[in-house]
Amino acid sequence: MMRLRILSGALLLLTATLTSAPAQATAPTCASAPQRPAGMQLSWHDEFGGRALDQRSWSTVMDFPGRAGGHYHNTSYGSYAVDENVVLSGGKLRLVTDNKPVVGTDPVGTYQYTEGFISSHDKFFQTYGYWEICAKFPAGKGLWPAFWLIPQDRSWPPEIDVAEWFGSIESMHSGLASGTWPDVRWDSHWATGLDPTTGWHTYGVLWSPGRITFTVDGKSTSSITGAQVPDKPMYVVLNSGTWANADRGGPPDATTPFPNSFDVDYVRVYQSK
Repeated sequence: MMRLRILSGALLLLTATLTSAPAQATAPTCASAPQRPAGMQLSWHDEFGGRALDQRSWSTVMDFPGRAGGHYHNTSYGSYAVDENVVLSGGKLRLVTDNKPVVGTDPVGTYQYTEGFISSHDKFFQTYGYWEICAKFPAGKGLWPAFWLIPQDRSWPPEIDVAEWFGSIESMHSGLASGTWPDVRWDSHWATGLDPTTGWHTYGVLWSPGRITFTVDGKSTSSITGAQVPDKPMYVVLNSGTWANADRGGPPDATTPFPNSFDVDYVRVYQSK
């Protein structure tokens, strides 16, 4: 995977006013009613309450540098994006990963696994603000679902990885890719444990000039500061899928449950008033 002006106390206010996921890991979902962070207003959201994906908000075709085609990212992935793996059910988005081989056309090839992929490119993009999903990640070796932001202008880097789950090593990555290709700088934070797969949690990023702060359930987990923080409009990508390489625990094996899904209750984006 390729890797606003806010008062200094904004993060403290955000932590105090955001509605986070219920304390119990077995809770069925996060809070359903949008809660406005202090000093900010809701600018865009999807609660996934319909019967099908809202085409006014989302596309299922990749459109960014480094992809091999509209439905396959690059050789780090073992999965090909197909529309039937994007499912709305029970007021939630389910991005399915399956191990049924498919013959792809964009790009041409045979792929062992399929994934669900959605993007708000050309439909919603914003500079700065607070971006959040409520989600439950799938457990299993080789699974690689993610919530990330990339530039509307089709440049890369930058890239903000808000919540990127590596099932083989049971670790969540959040971070920033910056610089210029091929001299890419990665500022990364890793958190281990199975909580993302055993309950619903909120995953967010508070992005302001010169600073990015990542949150889980409304609490800060890591921050990045400096001139490398992007200042251009970015959009949302949500996808499931599989890791293909031998590192980071390797790809799926016989123990990996299929089909599985990356489940999202909502996506909400806020901006300063």
